[in-house]
Amino acid sequence: MTTANPRIAILGMHLESNAFAPISTEADFRNSCYFEGEAMLIEAAKPAPNMPAEIPGFIEVMNATGPWQPVPIIIAATEPGGPAEQGFVDATLKRMRTMLDAAGPLDAIYICNHGAMTASASEDPDGALYAMAREVAGPSLPVLSSVDLHANISRRMFDSADCILSYRTNPHVDRRERGCEAATLMRRLLAGERWEKSMIRMPIKPPSVTLLTARGAYADMITEGQRHISADLPVVSILGGFVFGDVREGGITILIYGRGEKPKALLRQLAEFAWKERQRFRIQLTPLADAIARAEQAGRSGARNVVCLADVADNPGGGGRGNTTDILEGLLAERVQSVLLGNFVDPAAAARFHAAGVGATVRVTLNENCADAFGRAVPIEATVLALSKGIVAGRRGVYAGRTVDLGLAAAVRVGGLTMVVCSRRIQCADPVFFETFGLDIGAFASLVVKSRGHFRAGIDLWYSDDRIIEVDAGGLTSPVLEQFAWKRMPRPVWPLDMDTQWQAPAADAL
Repeated sequence: MTTANPRIAILGMHLESNAFAPISTEADFRNSCYFEGEAMLIEAAKPAPNMPAEIPGFIEVMNATGPWQPVPIIIAATEPGGPAEQGFVDATLKRMRTMLDAAGPLDAIYICNHGAMTASASEDPDGALYAMAREVAGPSLPVLSSVDLHANISRRMFDSADCILSYRTNPHVDRRERGCEAATLMRRLLAGERWEKSMIRMPIKPPSVTLLTARGAYADMITEGQRHISADLPVVSILGGFVFGDVREGGITILIYGRGEKPKALLRQLAEFAWKERQRFRIQLTPLADAIARAEQAGRSGARNVVCLADVADNPGGGGRGNTTDILEGLLAERVQSVLLGNFVDPAAAARFHAAGVGATVRVTLNENCADAFGRAVPIEATVLALSKGIVAGRRGVYAGRTVDLGLAAAVRVGGLTMVVCSRRIQCADPVFFETFGLDIGAFASLVVKSRGHFRAGIDLWYSDDRIIEVDAGGLTSPVLEQFAWKRMPRPVWPLDMDTQWQAPAADAL
């Protein structure tokens, strides 16, 4: 029965954990997005809130569809990185539980989280969050969550929630819309609806570059799943997983919520399609030397927007550090002209450029104090073109309508290369990251972006897919999965193990 003025708790944590990246600390969360209580609602009401877009979307539709009382708890989020600091996770979950208990009677809980978080001493902190929410809610009150399509859905998450709703676009340009949809589903749950839920996990852990939704096997799965949405089958969530989490419960996972025989039949159909089309989850990268040659030819041609080099192995949106140098060194060695690069993460260099001022020519060594095998120390002589404190409002793609903080940042020129150097790890996915310095993407022959795929929704005005090449370079998000020392991932698994076998479970096992 519908509650006249339902009290709905809102909480969540967002972190995509890369097992090979440094620990994500409490400071990372607090410096990125940490709001507690009423501060959540104040931030959500801003024109460009600094929080996951699902929450403003959820609040908007809840407001539009009837009376309710939001009970804001905590939202914490940070850029993808290594496993979360265990002490911070434990303290945050404890604080959430204390606030939930103090909130008084609730009618439902909405969890807004990424779904691929690990912690330094636990593999499934998301599952702990969901289980805590279910314990507070009891067996009957709705617990609904929205997650990234790269979530690694654990059995604990699945069992604890009445419904898990995933993004359907990659690049993720539908985050607010999924928050809106979560509110619509929440109203149905509050009215007493419940759906049978079913789940299949596939032995396929694809590189993220194969999970775009404009084309490919994954796109076909999502399109087919959505074709069957109806009143009796409201949710089909198809998760690609995040392979770099190196978890036991990861990979392509299909969740269907509905009534009758159709949900389980569709579940089996989608799973069998994924297995049949598994070859399409393999990668094809452009060798580094070939990519540099393409950019060099573009620079000599005098044309504009000829080729975009995607540095997919150094994606801050997947835990990359934003400072690898394979492509940078190649461009400098070949004296490539008319090339724009973003974002190179080096707080010390950015500070040096700010100290020198616009117009100064500065000798600095990139990665001077943090060099490693992927991000080598590179001495450069750079002319400072423009400076910024780094606070920008996203304009296109995944950052549209959100406030983004690059930290102290500078645009500099090194020979024929113009580059943005910033202090915070943010993947280069929005033209505003260049435009804030007066740089026009359209004025350069080639573009280099440290991003896995989200950049496509930001730069499509200048570079169509046929002008984008994914470069085989080094980094913590390289889609060449054989390069990593996997510890927890169950084997065999596709595409690491070509002899992997799988058979659809029997209908009564679904």
